[in-house]
Amino acid sequence: MAKPLRCVAVLTHLLADSTAAALRELAEVGAEYGLQLLLPTEEAAKHPLADELGYRRIGARDLHMADLCLVFGGDGSILRALGRLLGSGVPTLGVNFGNVGFLASLPQERWRDGLVEVLAGRYQVAELLTVEARLPDGCFAAVNDVVLSRPHRHGVLHLEYAIAGASLGGMRCDGMIVATPTGSTAYNLSCGGPLVVWDASVLVLNFVAPHSLGFRPLILRPEHVIEVCNAGDVSEAEVVVDGRVVGVLSQGDCLRIGASPLRALLLLQEGASFYRNVEEKLFGFGADAR
Repeated sequence: MAKPLRCVAVLTHLLADSTAAALRELAEVGAEYGLQLLLPTEEAAKHPLADELGYRRIGARDLHMADLCLVFGGDGSILRALGRLLGSGVPTLGVNFGNVGFLASLPQERWRDGLVEVLAGRYQVAELLTVEARLPDGCFAAVNDVVLSRPHRHGVLHLEYAIAGASLGGMRCDGMIVATPTGSTAYNLSCGGPLVVWDASVLVLNFVAPHSLGFRPLILRPEHVIEVCNAGDVSEAEVVVDGRVVGVLSQGDCLRIGASPLRALLLLQEGASFYRNVEEKLFGFGADAR
């Protein structure tokens, strides 16, 4: 039986005006269904009427108190929420206020009806594999991907890499991507990588503009760790975790990348399908097109 969802934390799009009406409507749903609505302090600052509408202000670290994190935003906002809630056990439900909305389960136009269905227990939770960059000063987990990239436009990277202890040699390139199934539809996809269903337990290794006629993206078992070293003479490589720079590889520096023990929890409407999402939001052959 699905867990009751009565304490709902709310995060919104960076453009606060686009979600102001949704917050007012959610307050009405909250009053009707007896919900406790939580709003982190930084969100309340974006929405001056939040207190008047009945939202309870909380600290950023108190999101774990919720039964559900409801995000009014695009894929970027949903991704940030998933990252913030890693290890908390709180699932994230997205309402698409962005462009593609691949991670969003509810459309902007009919989100209220969908939320009522979810509150009635008609939902499922997808446990998403995450990936981590293992640096000397700590591990940094990503929901989408760990990327090595050039900090400047000039020059190329020369990376030497091994997988599960087996050396695969070197690659001159603009960058390396290690993506989760969730991240397979992001940067990896734009670089010709494969689409991977959300609940697959694999990682994707891909390169950005590889200087090779033979390389193809690799699908890896989650226990297979990638060790990559910067073998270039001058170029540094930035270590980017879900779009955030967490370190730099100078000449001779090495990095280990592998699956993280943490799982991101994405809440979906009952009957939701990854493949339908791909068809309607990525391939452009949705119901209207048929």
